[in-house]
Amino acid sequence: MSSEERGPDEAGETGHHRALLNVRGLRVDYGRGRGAVRAIDDVSLSVAPGETVGLVGESGSGKSTIGRAIVGLTPVADGAITFAGEDITHARGGRRRELSASLQMVFQDPYSSLNPAKTVGATLVEPLLARREINPRERPALVRQALERVGLAPEAAGRYPAQFSGGQRQRIAIARALVASPRLVVCDEPVSALDLSIQAQVMNLLADLQAELGLSYLFIAHDLGVVRYLSQRIVVLYRGQVMESGPASLVYARPAHPYTQALIAAAPIPDPKAARARAAAAPREQAERNLPSESCRFASRCRYVIDACTRQRPPLVPTQSGALVACLRHDEIGNPAATDPAAHSQPDHSNAAR
Repeated sequence: MSSEERGPDEAGETGHHRALLNVRGLRVDYGRGRGAVRAIDDVSLSVAPGETVGLVGESGSGKSTIGRAIVGLTPVADGAITFAGEDITHARGGRRRELSASLQMVFQDPYSSLNPAKTVGATLVEPLLARREINPRERPALVRQALERVGLAPEAAGRYPAQFSGGQRQRIAIARALVASPRLVVCDEPVSALDLSIQAQVMNLLADLQAELGLSYLFIAHDLGVVRYLSQRIVVLYRGQVMESGPASLVYARPAHPYTQALIAAAPIPDPKAARARAAAAPREQAERNLPSESCRFASRCRYVIDACTRQRPPLVPTQSGALVACLRHDEIGNPAATDPAAHSQPDHSNAAR
């Protein structure tokens, strides 16, 4: 799909001229030939300097695949990834190692993302090897500084990952991402493997580091509440396609897509009474069923589905509130008629393709 066909910038209000990261029309396939599975289908987003963009969706939506494609760990079938004005879509070898100084990733699992056979210091030195301008004698001081930034003692450099808790290991992973002074960090579910109290500590740490260092984050998570805490903008992904994007406060307060509404309804909240009330008021999804490949990806679960939803992929279009949404009926969903089950038994097909 061309940029003209896509319409507005799917990433929201961040313009191409000032974005640090631009992802345009990204497609990623797993497998080859007839057995290939399209994991990411025409996804576009951007991240500005000093900005956090949240990428949210259920497990299997393709969030981590996008993050891995950005840092060069997953091949791209089509589309373009531009970082600081340079096309890095197919960067390999030495250029990828050079890019690692400016573009880093924090992985989900703090237990498997660190080499158990290496000391913390040896792990943190690795990103510095790509910074040829750094004198080898300076590396130990930079490692100590990175550990102190994430709240760990410099002596941690001489210990092994097995000697640390899960929360401490994730701090080490963050230190490894920061030691080379990157401009953008892709955070792939960085708190999902941690308990709630440690989650809050790590989230606060990421926010403090961003303020101190001017970092940009692409923050990947399945929990909209977690994403909202750090993000200025949110991109909602479902089965490899963007369903909705826009300012974080707007997407969370006035979700325009039924899938976004479902994610918000599923997010945990501490008040049991409020949680029950929200669950009772949330739209009920239909049982999933097989639909043509050109249909809306969410149509098989959507309570608002009409025939037109099963015949075409909805384009991302602006809403009156300023977000972008891929839903043929987004302008109706907030109206009483749209939430009345009786209104869906005999939908008005004449207005389906608006």
